[in-house]
Amino acid sequence: MAKTHVREFLASFVKPLVLGGELHIRAPIPLPDIDRWDGELHDASVEQVEVDDARASVLSTLVCRPPAFLLERDELALAAGLHNALFLVHPRADQWSVSDRVRRRIIDNALALVSQPLTVNRTRVMARHALLHNVFHLKRNDITVSWWTGRARFHGQKPPSRLTAWKGMRRVREETTVVDFDELLAVPDTAPIVATLLRRTPLTQLLDAHPGAPPLHWEDAVFLLRDPELARAVAYRLVPDVPARDQVTGPARLAAAFEQMLERAPDEADVRAVAAFLCHLNALFCLAELNLREPGAKSPLLSTVLAAEAAGQRPRGLATLFALPGALALVDKRLATPPGIGEHKQLAQRWAVHRAQAAEQLSDAVIDALAQRLRRHFRLERRDPTEVVELPDPGPTPPPAG
Repeated sequence: MAKTHVREFLASFVKPLVLGGELHIRAPIPLPDIDRWDGELHDASVEQVEVDDARASVLSTLVCRPPAFLLERDELALAAGLHNALFLVHPRADQWSVSDRVRRRIIDNALALVSQPLTVNRTRVMARHALLHNVFHLKRNDITVSWWTGRARFHGQKPPSRLTAWKGMRRVREETTVVDFDELLAVPDTAPIVATLLRRTPLTQLLDAHPGAPPLHWEDAVFLLRDPELARAVAYRLVPDVPARDQVTGPARLAAAFEQMLERAPDEADVRAVAAFLCHLNALFCLAELNLREPGAKSPLLSTVLAAEAAGQRPRGLATLFALPGALALVDKRLATPPGIGEHKQLAQRWAVHRAQAAEQLSDAVIDALAQRLRRHFRLERRDPTEVVELPDPGPTPPPAG
């Protein structure tokens, strides 16, 4: 049996993964093929350039100048691992993998492929995100065709035209069922693979997610908050112009990850960076309400998402998101208010309204409990340099001359 050339993999799987389109799933890709494909990339310049141009187009909406990059071995491995995960949920997988032992071997192989080294290199992080930015949007369309004498179901494939012809005479009906991330990549066989894969692309987790996706591990992603351009892109993506309940979904997800972070032993600087970022998201909610007719009116957003009758429907992390500025005011006031708010009278007024309303709807007990958790990670004896000025010791005063 002829071995698949890297050109075929790039054209049939990697390019549509980046651009969107139909992904073609074939037999599982073994580890040795990655080394062979890495050596074949010089013979696939056309396909490689098409993939890299598509990735640059994805990044053009995030940064002003996407960096120059080339598809590398680690990215081939990540894409191959995702391919093998999708093979496990392919409708014909049970026919191709003859035993549970073989299936277990495919899972182990996929885990090995996606277990590439973590990176904090800006270019590599963006390149990986551009490759995998559609992972939460992968879906399969299953079409059921019924006619006067029978029916047939096609998993991820279009039915042949002979079955859909003469719709009126043969009483042909087509029903489409969408199989999304939950059923494809959040099932027991694929969930560990996807969790490992997503840790290698933290920018993807910050920018997007699915309710069934594994939680963000902030220690892997906090370095992105120290990049102003990327942090700004993430913040604006997280606060879209949509109805209130949808608007808080992304920020609440990151706040829930922050709750888990506080249960571990993270570096204090990382805790401070994430806390400051979540406060900045609160400021964006205030900024979106500057056009209210009554500047001192209560926030429609907080009234909707923090309503007592909707308490059971709040997404995890929502209370922490809106309680955080009040908790930080009790622990370290320098982080409690994002820089620049005091310079804008209207924004400062909306910020004060939000803080008072959040305290009213969440209760002081919630804010105090969060403050207590934060104190475990902050060195409270540290003081602001503007409050403490140390001058060199001049030494003993010399005796007067003469």
